[in-house]
Amino acid sequence: MSSTAEVFAAMKEAVAGDGGKSLCRKFKGTATFTLGGKLYSLDLSSPSNCSVSEGDAFDGKADLKVICSEDVMGKMIRKEVQPQQAFMKGMLKIKGKMNLAMKLSAVLAATRKKLPSSKL
Repeated sequence: MSSTAEVFAAMKEAVAGDGGKSLCRKFKGTATFTLGGKLYSLDLSSPSNCSVSEGDAFDGKADLKVICSEDVMGKMIRKEVQPQQAFMKGMLKIKGKMNLAMKLSAVLAATRKKLPSSKL
């Protein structure tokens, strides 16, 4: 199983380069992830500035806020549960633009590709 830091390191790698530009065209927004007290920011608002960072880079004004446990994030990365299912079961809380939440699967799929298979 991969740690939260490894997942977000893989996400950072996934949003870099051409893959990040493609994700940016799909996602077009900003998101913060709160996982067990840790906060991470995802910026896919413009193709020239695709980034993942620790902490809240948007001062609480992200387009989408995702709140879940590290365990639930791990399950989503391992495809044990889809983000939409996690939301419906109350395992995942969403605040902000719901259309971006629907595109979260694309970001997780790109992240999954960058994680070593032994970490899944």
